[in-house]
Amino acid sequence: MIKGIFTAGRSLDHRIKNIDVIANNLANLNTTGFKREIPFSEIINEYGDVYVKKITSQQQGDILQTSNQLDLAISGKGFFLLKDKDGKIELTRDGRFKLDDEGFLVNYNGKKVLGKNGEISIAESLLSKDSKIIISRSGEIKIGDKPIDTIRVVQVENDNELERSGASNFLPNEQGYFDAKDDTYSISQGFLEESNTNPIVEMEAMIQLNKEYETAQKVIAALDTSLGQANEMGKV
Repeated sequence: MIKGIFTAGRSLDHRIKNIDVIANNLANLNTTGFKREIPFSEIINEYGDVYVKKITSQQQGDILQTSNQLDLAISGKGFFLLKDKDGKIELTRDGRFKLDDEGFLVNYNGKKVLGKNGEISIAESLLSKDSKIIISRSGEIKIGDKPIDTIRVVQVENDNELERSGASNFLPNEQGYFDAKDDTYSISQGFLEESNTNPIVEMEAMIQLNKEYETAQKVIAALDTSLGQANEMGKV
């Protein structure tokens, strides 16, 4: 009976975590490049050990046109590379980029976007008469006919197990990252990738989890009552 209470209690904790995951997915419904987290599931490995695992869905989100020349979206597999002021590398599908005061291509909170030659600087080229920025589907950046750099797009092994560092950003996993092959992705200038969260799917999952949570609560209450009755009988 005590084991039954423990099992039901564990079920409650499991479902609370999953409700939090779904709530976070819904909160980021309008976050550019966000990848929904799939609720925790219990996995049994080859040795029979049970552990809980959470993964991220890297399914492509819808591509939305913005007409901003520094908004970029990746179609296919791959991530943009970002570097913060401390040199930490992050991966992202959020292509909301801009130029900082020094002329470097950065994301919305100032992290520098990396190209094949490192940090991408467009400052000097913008002084030319033709200052229109053109970014090809392979990521090559040009000011007029002058090539500047090529945006680096990378891939990782097991991208659904990446650790999240922010709403749409991830940290490279232990295997690191490698340059994506040209035929596995394309970049669209003037577009952004939307969140891949489907509100209908998330709400259905939330309703089901709440029902399961209520059921587990009733089981615990019933077992607790039975245990109390058994203790009273033992005192007689």
